Amino acid sequence: MHPELTRGANGSALLTALFIMTMVAIAVTAMSARLQLDIYRLRLTATSDRLYLASQAVTFWSMDKLSRDKVILKAIDQQGKVLIFPKRYQSIYPEVKITGALFDLQARLNINNLQDKSYRILLLRLLERLAPDLSPNERQTVVQGVARWVSSQDLARGQDSFLNYYLQQKPPYYPAFQPMASISELRLLQGIDEKSYQILMPYLTALPEVTPININTAPKPILMLLGNGLKESQALELLKNREEKSLSKPGSIFPLLQKFKIPHHQVTAESTYFLSVATVSSDNLKLTNYTILQRVKSNKGKVSVNILYESLNTL
Repeated sequence: MHPELTRGANGSALLTALFIMTMVAIAVTAMSARLQLDIYRLRLTATSDRLYLASQAVTFWSMDKLSRDKVILKAIDQQGKVLIFPKRYQSIYPEVKITGALFDLQARLNINNLQDKSYRILLLRLLERLAPDLSPNERQTVVQGVARWVSSQDLARGQDSFLNYYLQQKPPYYPAFQPMASISELRLLQGIDEKSYQILMPYLTALPEVTPININTAPKPILMLLGNGLKESQALELLKNREEKSLSKPGSIFPLLQKFKIPHHQVTAESTYFLSVATVSSDNLKLTNYTILQRVKSNKGKVSVNILYESLNTL
């Protein structure tokens, strides 16, 4: 064979071999990347499942605490925290750190109470205290807007200015005309911007029925809403009384209610609704479990605790 033809054939064979090796390398790299992605996805799924299972420790602990015959709790902070998950249980699940707490949701003003006209003045007072930048008309707009949102629709009103406001949004939407399922629904209402929402959120909750405020766990801003609106000195007197002794017996509560002209239906000493919050972390992953619990006592005094709602990483 001619030498030049031999060199050409060898060159073609070399190029073919290099091409094949390149294709093999690309295929191996793609397979390796896919395998690594699958491994990471599997690890992420397994870790997420592990974190969720670990978070149940706080939920079960909360349910156990609430299942006692008599539960009179005192607030630890301004948000109604009443119990902290014990340190001795924080490592109960292997390779997972668990922290958590139990909050009394009746330490806050239930936004769904505004179905009842007598509770609307309480939200107005809260806005006056926490959102002084809003004008009186803007506060009234918020209160009336919440009341309409959480109440059933009055078809006789037709398409009024309240309804038109929401239909003119981009995209348009209808008011719920039913109790709020989450306090985050407030962001949909006319007059509630991000700043107002962040200010109000720690003091509001959304519960499935009209609920009284727990006089043992409510913070000062909520106590000052009661009756005809308590003065700061009166709220401080209430706080002092409950620190010295739990306001659980009629003999300790009724004199204070009469003194400050607080209607009996506005307050309670024993709550029904609680929030269990668990924060778990492992392998640089973190998960927060929010669980709303309902504590029910039968006529015979038997206590049961039910899970009403559970969400992950957002309430």
